[in-house]
Amino acid sequence: MIQASVIMPTYNKAEYLELTLASFSGQQHNNFEIIIIDDGSTDHTAKVVQKYKNKLNIQYLLQQNQGRSRARNVGLQLSKGDIIVFNDDDRIVPPDFIASHIKRLLSETEKTIVIGWKKNILSIFKQHLPFSSQEIVALVRKNPEFAAIADGAEPGGSIPFLTEADLNPYDQAILERYTTMDGYDSFPDFFAEYGDDLKDFQLKWIVGTTANMSLRRSFLYEVGLFDEQYKGWGMEDTDLSYRLYKAGGDFCFTPHIVNLHQLHPRGSTFAAEKDFRRNSLYFCHKHKSLEAYLFYRWTHQEIEMKTANNMLKLAKSDASLAEELTFLYEKLFFSNVGSFPQ
Repeated sequence: MIQASVIMPTYNKAEYLELTLASFSGQQHNNFEIIIIDDGSTDHTAKVVQKYKNKLNIQYLLQQNQGRSRARNVGLQLSKGDIIVFNDDDRIVPPDFIASHIKRLLSETEKTIVIGWKKNILSIFKQHLPFSSQEIVALVRKNPEFAAIADGAEPGGSIPFLTEADLNPYDQAILERYTTMDGYDSFPDFFAEYGDDLKDFQLKWIVGTTANMSLRRSFLYEVGLFDEQYKGWGMEDTDLSYRLYKAGGDFCFTPHIVNLHQLHPRGSTFAAEKDFRRNSLYFCHKHKSLEAYLFYRWTHQEIEMKTANNMLKLAKSDASLAEELTFLYEKLFFSNVGSFPQ
């Protein structure tokens, strides 16, 4: 019987997927499968998967482009493991990744959600990578030749910094050279403010993303799969995390379970922002809760997180106040944004 299923949607990231699969082929724990749902790729993704079919237990399905929610749901329906592990197609994992997720889950309650840590890594250099200034400084300090390499890159070309040989066996020293900083989706500021267990943080469900997360299949199916009304970029995993939280989920933050996000060029920022706005509006219309309205205001820079957190702490201690605040924010929300855009 398969113990763990890794759910991995993919779309036109063949060269990054190849390095991700190379890292999975060196896992210490072998009783797992990888479900790859190809959401309409037009690159050589299928060839990459075929290359690793003899090295990994892979199920691969190509579907017309239907979005990440649908892709993950199809993958879940094909999976057989009692433990579900979410890892993206562009995230390199260490040899103990699967074993660590399983060990932590089995040592906790049935409703535990294990959240790992995410860091950024430069695996392939291309123009228009979304470098922050801190990441450039980190790379140049560890690799003085980086500036010259970047300057000499041809337009439209790419320069590999990592190869499959660096990942199986996993060469920690080489990977450390090209690791830049914590990913934004690890939310390091939250942990700095509220501590390692986020005990006093009222919106801890925000941290639960499918980039590095695991839970028991039974709990996931109790709560329900991904909502396919979320289209384009963002919010489908936040919605799942919120529903897990509302169902009594116990978020177990585990910083030693790390994966490495390969920096890559992104699509239209305008399109992503439009998708996120639509999806976050849908989130509020769907849940109609004080938490949802405060989350929306925070993501749109209308309120500081500390203010939102303090307001939820007050609401938690006083049921009548919670009801009044929810009514007020709901009224403000719908008067400002109106009906949900179809």
